[in-house]
Amino acid sequence: MNQLTRISLKNRALIALISLCAVIFGVIGAGALKQELFPSFELPQSFISAQYEGASPEAVESEVVEPLEAALNGVEEVESVSSVSSTGSAQITVETAYGTSSDDIVRSLQRAVSQVESQLPDGVEPTVMSGGLDDFPIIVFSVAGGEDTDQLAADLEDIAVPELRDIEGVRQVEVAGDLPQEVAITVREDDLEDEGVSVDQLASILQANGVPTSAGALETGEGSAPVEIGTRIRSVEAIADIALAGPDGPVLVRDVADVELRDEEATSISRTNGEPSLTLSVSKKPDANTVEISNAVIAALPEITDTMGGDVEFVTVFDQAPFIEQSIEDLMTEGLLGLVFAVVVILVFLFSVRATIITAISIPLSLLVTLIGLWLGGYTLNMLTLGALTISIGRVVDDSIVVIESIRRRHSLGGSKFSNILAAVGEVAGAITASTLTAVAVFLPLVFVSGQTGELFRPFAMTATIALLSSLLVALTIVPVLAYWFLRARESRVRLTREQKARVKSDRKSALAEWKAERKAARSREVDVENPSGRHSTSELPIVGPRTDDEAAEVDELASLKSPVTRLQKTYLPVIGFTTRHPVITVVASLLVLVATFAMTPLLKTELFGDTGEDSVQVMQTFEPGTELEQAGRDAEPVEQVIADHPDVESYQLSIGGDLAFGGGATTGNYFVNIAPGTDTGAFGTELQEQLDELTDVGDVEVLAGGTMPGGSTIDVTLTANDPDELEAGAEALTTELEDLAEVQSVSTDLEAVQPIIEVDIDREEAADNGLSESEIGSLVARAMRGQQLGDVVLDNISHRVLLYDGNVETVEELRDFEITLPAQPAAAPAPAAPAPGGPEGGAGGQAPGGQAPGGGAQAPGGAPAVPAPEPEPETITLDEVADVNEVMTAPTITHSDGLRSVTVSVTPAGDDLGAASTAVTGALDSAELPDAVSADIGGATAEQTEAFTQLGLAMLAAVLIVFVILVATFKSLLQPLILLVSIPFAATGSIGLLLLTDTPLGLTAMIGLLMLIGIVVTNAIVLIDLINHFRARGVPLRTAVVQGSRLRYRPILMTAAATIFALVPMALGLTGGGVFISKPLAITVIGGLVSSTILTLVLVPVLYQLLEGIKERRAEKRAIRDLTRGQVIDEAEAAEDARREQARSERIRAEAAASGGAGAGTGAGAGAGVDGAAGGAGDDGTAGASTAAAGAGATGALGDAGRADDSGSAGTTDSDAAAGHADDGPVTRDRTDGPAARDRTDGPGHDGGRGTTGGGSTAR
Repeated sequence: MNQLTRISLKNRALIALISLCAVIFGVIGAGALKQELFPSFELPQSFISAQYEGASPEAVESEVVEPLEAALNGVEEVESVSSVSSTGSAQITVETAYGTSSDDIVRSLQRAVSQVESQLPDGVEPTVMSGGLDDFPIIVFSVAGGEDTDQLAADLEDIAVPELRDIEGVRQVEVAGDLPQEVAITVREDDLEDEGVSVDQLASILQANGVPTSAGALETGEGSAPVEIGTRIRSVEAIADIALAGPDGPVLVRDVADVELRDEEATSISRTNGEPSLTLSVSKKPDANTVEISNAVIAALPEITDTMGGDVEFVTVFDQAPFIEQSIEDLMTEGLLGLVFAVVVILVFLFSVRATIITAISIPLSLLVTLIGLWLGGYTLNMLTLGALTISIGRVVDDSIVVIESIRRRHSLGGSKFSNILAAVGEVAGAITASTLTAVAVFLPLVFVSGQTGELFRPFAMTATIALLSSLLVALTIVPVLAYWFLRARESRVRLTREQKARVKSDRKSALAEWKAERKAARSREVDVENPSGRHSTSELPIVGPRTDDEAAEVDELASLKSPVTRLQKTYLPVIGFTTRHPVITVVASLLVLVATFAMTPLLKTELFGDTGEDSVQVMQTFEPGTELEQAGRDAEPVEQVIADHPDVESYQLSIGGDLAFGGGATTGNYFVNIAPGTDTGAFGTELQEQLDELTDVGDVEVLAGGTMPGGSTIDVTLTANDPDELEAGAEALTTELEDLAEVQSVSTDLEAVQPIIEVDIDREEAADNGLSESEIGSLVARAMRGQQLGDVVLDNISHRVLLYDGNVETVEELRDFEITLPAQPAAAPAPAAPAPGGPEGGAGGQAPGGQAPGGGAQAPGGAPAVPAPEPEPETITLDEVADVNEVMTAPTITHSDGLRSVTVSVTPAGDDLGAASTAVTGALDSAELPDAVSADIGGATAEQTEAFTQLGLAMLAAVLIVFVILVATFKSLLQPLILLVSIPFAATGSIGLLLLTDTPLGLTAMIGLLMLIGIVVTNAIVLIDLINHFRARGVPLRTAVVQGSRLRYRPILMTAAATIFALVPMALGLTGGGVFISKPLAITVIGGLVSSTILTLVLVPVLYQLLEGIKERRAEKRAIRDLTRGQVIDEAEAAEDARREQARSERIRAEAAASGGAGAGTGAGAGAGVDGAAGGAGDDGTAGASTAAAGAGATGALGDAGRADDSGSAGTTDSDAAAGHADDGPVTRDRTDGPAARDRTDGPGHDGGRGTTGGGSTAR
């Protein structure tokens, strides 16, 4: 990394140009980024809907849902299938894994559905569709004006829809709330009977006409021309003029039935501010810009209004754009405030305008580079990516702070700017690189987090990653260049003594040679911890060493040890001094803090997602079961009045029915209420709920939260069983347990609501006696009630259904009295006519077939004209003659979960603590006495929260492991990284404490904050341990290195922590209110964790380092002593063996001399091996013989040419000897000289600052 800085410093103009390009393209990228509320992703759900008009839930379940479920479960990608069968409709939800292509799954589901379509009832046509966040409308209008709603809907379809669809990025424009029209053919029973035509004949003729048939092609003079037989029906009159054959000639449809184009029966109600209205919704393409489309749509409305007429009014019901724009503006404001706060903090600590400006420049540069990355990566500017940018403001300045602080410290010692900057960056480059990589690495596990959490926070992680890497790049390239231009290096201002001044003028090469000799001779340098800048300290000498950049960095490495103690450091030195002297107390106190952290955890509230802060609320009104649509509209009027009278309400929209943009079901009404900007949504909802609770006879009315993130807020317990009775018993037992819980506000189940249905139980034997079947009776009744669909007809380019109605049944009594015409019985064969005279038997003529005379007239027997027998009157019976008609109460819906019948028990928590409510519900479920055949599963918000928290917890463990690997690679040690990881759990201390203090629940965003803290809190510890290791590698004693390293890193650690904290303060306070659901919990979590982890980094980490390294040193010392002792024993044994051999040799010589007669060659006996190593004495005869002196191995080395010199050698044993100070803790070295082993104490730097020398074993006597 230092090479990158060197290149930047040597190419400063190029770096300036690159920076300018980054600014330009960053601004362009910021403008080009698409803006939306949330990141786009596809929901892993597909939906199959089918309409079975008039069918009961039981009939829908057995005839539609069960065949479809069996087919869908066979699709490989399907994980689960659930369904809801209601009156006349079926809704099936298919869940797949996140990441599955929606197009592929839709095709697979369509193939499965097509395989069973033949098994479904006639007229049931299932539709398959998938959904994502982009399928939701980005803007919804309520349109009112004029008395004719049908004309208004037509104008919208003809004018507004094409105009808005042409806007770039618009995918779909829908008009809802208008009543479609149908061609109704209502039979007049009396006229039908008079004309002698049956209903079946009428239906057959209508189906057989109006549809042209292609008969082929004919060759003409101009070529081949297709032949088309028949005329397409283009008007209601053309239908009325269709002729059918009657007994007395052709009969027109208008002669037996009424034909009209009329509104279909209403299935929904839409009102805006109390007035009937239509709904116009616009959705966008996945890659479109929400804000741009919304603005373009609003800009097009005036022209559309003028074209449609001045009385048309468009009221905005829902619009994402203002909220997105406001949130972006608010978060940008909070980010700018944070930037200002961070800059002020830096200025306070550095007390240098130039250094502060250089550091502050790194923030916008890093963010602009991040915007370029988002632009190139195809990301959008949404609440998550913008939140990541805002959070990163406080973090991106950290690397620059460390670099600029190191550069200023180098400059304060003097020297050239180039070498100082290069040395300063080189000193911290490895540390800040490792710290940035650890901060980035914690986001890597989010790639593997599945589900909604992964889809939402993956863009957040990518944004933060780009920002952090950008800050590292800026700190290593741009900041050094700016420091070279704007910061000045200056000579040391300390006063020099006369001797020191003389030394400064000496030859630099001599100084360097002396310095290198000193470093080679001495392993460590002792620094007074309490007085690091003593009067005669070497830091008073200016740098006079080598001139190359790398050598200059080497010379200055230890100079900072002698730097003067600042006022800020004076506040810290007593603390670090106490903790390093009392490590056990420090560790025990830290453990108590950790225990307190675990004790606080159960007190935390938990949630999944918080309120987005939108200026809107929703109100849900549930009507009594069986309430007709018209009555539901009347029941909604009191609720509308309460909402309209509230002073904070700007507008509201009511939807009853399921085909509207915000519609509920057939028994629910949904109110979308826009409130004045700045209104407290929570207080407004509480006040509105109190007012609505005073209403009576309006059903259940509940005020829901405003805009929320995807995901529910209720706890759903799903019970499944095959037996409906056991299922109902289990639901009742569980409901009883839940209703008494204090954590639960309300409990509801699918079984509570019931609705009346009319059961027609047909007597099959009686029906068969009358020539009827069950299906025939059903078809006749259905034709009378809902009409028989004959097909579709296109009138004025609009397709309409054509329905044939036979009768008008509106009450149960009318249904019982419904007349059914029995099929005609086969006529009896006529009796043979008597032969006429003259016939074959009597001579004349014969009988023509059918009783007709050959001449053509009918003849009576005997030749008289035959009178045609009148056709019998058609026989009719009433429905109650062949069936029992009863009104029964049943559940309006039947739900399935993976093929089994299910009941959902929905629990609304009493407060905002989802975790406490979930725990209470789980306990109630365990204690409830459910039937053995009933199984239970907790879902809803609880299941989503559990899954999300579990995956994020695993992501945190993976992040810790990744950080550990990076630290091992950085420090090349397994033990030191463990010291750094100790600070991680202590980050939770501050986070949990601040969350409790601010009453902020622990949600997904707070969990992401804890994940970020894993990387953030380690960074300061990395920089600290790196410097301590730096000193230790240069021979500084352990405690000195720990204390001085902590002292020197005290200011940058405080600066980075304070800058990050103050940058997050505006978001934590929610000053603007924008994006608080993302930024506020995250900021609170990070601030709290930074405070506690910073304190522990400055207090606990140095102590743990000292303990660990102290143990390693003591082990190394014991090993050295053991090795030295072993060497002494070996030396003494060798000396004794030599003496023994010499004595044996002497004795042998004496023996030989005695044998030869003692001829004047006395042998020196008594070669001493004594303690004092005395020399061998004279020979026994005292004459001039060959005297041999044995080498003494004495302890004091007093005599003997090869004696042993020990610590009592005269070289430099005291402070006054040979100007060599005696070091108390100088390491012991062993030197081989002329003797067997010379042991000397190495003299370190003394108190008087002089140089120690090494005693010479060869000179000791």
